[in-house]
Amino acid sequence: MPLPKFQFSVLRFQFSVLLAFASPAFSQATFPSPTLTSISSLGGKPGSTVEITIKGADLEGPQFLLLNEHLIPLKSTKPNLFTLALPADLKPALYDCRFVGRYGVSNPRVFEISALDAVTSPGTNIKPDKAVKVALNSVIEGSFKSSSPHWFTLDLKKGQHLTATFDGRRFDTRTELMGMLTAPTGRELAHMRGGVLHFTAQADGTYRLRFNELMYRSGDDYGYRITLTSAAPPAVAVKPAAVRPIQIGQTIRDSFLPHGLAQTFDLAFKAGEKFIIEVHSHQLGHATDPHLVIENLSKDAEGKETLKAQAEVADAPAIIPAPTINLPSRDPSYAYEAKADGIFRITLSDNFQTTLPFELRVLKEAPKPAPLIALNAILPGAKTKGGEIGSSNVLRSGIAALEIIAPNRNALSDPIELKADKLPPGLTCLGGFIGKGQSLGYIAFQATADAPSGAVALTSIPQSRYVMFAVPDAARENILYRTAGSPALGVSTQAAPALVQTEKNDIYEVAADAKLEITLKVTRHADFTDALKLKVLGLIDPAKAPEADIPAKAAAGKLTLDMKALKLAPGDYGCILQGPAKMKYRRGLEELTSAEADAKKAAEAQTAAKKQLDTAKTDTTPGKDALIKTATEALKKADTAKAAADKLVKDLTAKAAPKEATFIVCSNPIRIRVKEVAKK
Repeated sequence: MPLPKFQFSVLRFQFSVLLAFASPAFSQATFPSPTLTSISSLGGKPGSTVEITIKGADLEGPQFLLLNEHLIPLKSTKPNLFTLALPADLKPALYDCRFVGRYGVSNPRVFEISALDAVTSPGTNIKPDKAVKVALNSVIEGSFKSSSPHWFTLDLKKGQHLTATFDGRRFDTRTELMGMLTAPTGRELAHMRGGVLHFTAQADGTYRLRFNELMYRSGDDYGYRITLTSAAPPAVAVKPAAVRPIQIGQTIRDSFLPHGLAQTFDLAFKAGEKFIIEVHSHQLGHATDPHLVIENLSKDAEGKETLKAQAEVADAPAIIPAPTINLPSRDPSYAYEAKADGIFRITLSDNFQTTLPFELRVLKEAPKPAPLIALNAILPGAKTKGGEIGSSNVLRSGIAALEIIAPNRNALSDPIELKADKLPPGLTCLGGFIGKGQSLGYIAFQATADAPSGAVALTSIPQSRYVMFAVPDAARENILYRTAGSPALGVSTQAAPALVQTEKNDIYEVAADAKLEITLKVTRHADFTDALKLKVLGLIDPAKAPEADIPAKAAAGKLTLDMKALKLAPGDYGCILQGPAKMKYRRGLEELTSAEADAKKAAEAQTAAKKQLDTAKTDTTPGKDALIKTATEALKKADTAKAAADKLVKDLTAKAAPKEATFIVCSNPIRIRVKEVAKK
């Protein structure tokens, strides 16, 4: 996926169409923040204009779709439906598609740019005799609006190959696709397995394709975009490969062998060398579970090999403190410092027995810059056992933070300063920090009271991870995750309840057995007077983390950290404070102001029409009847317009009634240096 470049948009909210969207996604934090639940179409050709249906919550003030680095204007044709003019210079790839509106930027959904022509399923092709004609080297797109399968026909010549591919999770859909190809006689010839169907025609003919959702589920979340190519099925090895050499600093890209067979490599090293052995497959987006076995290889005088176990690694170590959303990594990593010359025999297989790609990397040191993954903000200490989509928007006069994960870290990993530049006016990066050997930190941003709404791509962070669909209870429904490209940060027109800052921005120094007191200053929104309870994030498990209590109406507070109780080893640490704040807000004030102005004009037009009718009635010329008729028609139209304008004002007034919401309040980042206990 192409890496996004910096983009920002100043939004001018001049619109008059009210959009009806789906009910808000489950969330602890209920403040307005755009959430995309589905888009359709799922792709288009460079330089084309496509219609796109957008569903979700808080999608008010639609202005743009952000496709990686491209901000593309949204032109509304009717509620939820927009036209999108795709730039001609877009390269074929899967793009992160985000909505940009009044309340900032949404979570991403996947949008494919492809040079192939697309055929859209009408949804009526639910029987073989209603099948839609398609061709090789094209795309089939549609959604299951009912439980019925979709049928297509395809002409193939003898010897022609067909490869049909679709992966619902890569497209952010719930669809688990089943596919089948049949002969003209109706005999089944090939099935889709793991999202791929391969077939080679044995004779000329018109073949049928049948696709259905695995559990016959239907709705907006069950779209598909299937690519049909003439690519031949890949040749698959069925025997273990010969032992291959690999060197420190080398990366080998290959695919797992079928049936769980192992790939084998020999790595020679010298005393004193430090290196890291990493396998990348699951974190590249593949449904794999790599298994890494490392053994010491020695040979006797006759060349007979002896192997002695060194390490067996199945999964990456858990991230501590744990991130706020599940971030599993089934990719193993092993760091080693050689005490003597030697040779490692490395054996690599996939526990899931796939033939998907992997990368075996032997690094001299941790990658620089470090690979980082951003997570959207959610409230800590969730009572729910589900998953939230979260928000990546900064409210005016407030601070927001993104959680940052540095995977594949070990004790040799250096500290990481978190930064972002090229930000628009009104938005400031406050930085962040991940300590030596640690894997979790926070990067914070502050918006001024007049910061313009918009969106910016944070290209200093190469990846982001999202909950694809909000889930209230994981015991009832699986939580689906996707790793995307660089995160986007939005600015909302909504004001923050409070701005919480430390009294000083210096590094706080404290002995490992002492207590640290940090003074906080609080700038409140006029409507927010409640007490604040902010949890310390980034030091230990959030469930056990200390809290800062700020009394109601107070403009100051204090955070006390007991280093002895926290059991922090000497070193540098970074953290933030985060917690809930309830405050009322009003939705749709811009539309209400515009509607009130229109209603005033309609009232003036109605008054003018009444005067026109009164004047016509007193007319004494032969054209009196015609004047009365014209004036009566004008008054009727004015009455209708006035009634419609008054109804719109009434509806918008009800919509703009103050409603209580839960906001996320963050502090600026806090740096702490824990020092050794002074010797007595």
